[in-house]
Amino acid sequence: MPVKKSRANVYILLLAVIIAAIAAYYLPTKRPQNASMMAPKDYIELVEKKKAQRILYEQEQREREAAAAAAGQPPAAPTD
Repeated sequence: MPVKKSRANVYILLLAVIIAAIAAYYLPTKRPQNASMMAPKDYIELVEKKKAQRILYEQEQREREAAAAAAGQPPAAPTD
């Protein structure tokens, strides 16, 4: 008498293949954030954007500290 095998392993394998295909389709479309895979112009733009974000964050931090000092509260701990 032949033994019936469970099809659960087949379904798990099929699901893994589908997930791998979806990941292979969507992952390469993400833009790199490192310098090794970017054109020089793109890298310069990225550096300038990060610098602007850092300056804005520092300015907001100083404004929060000034507002806290004006209100008489101790300065907040850094969140780095």
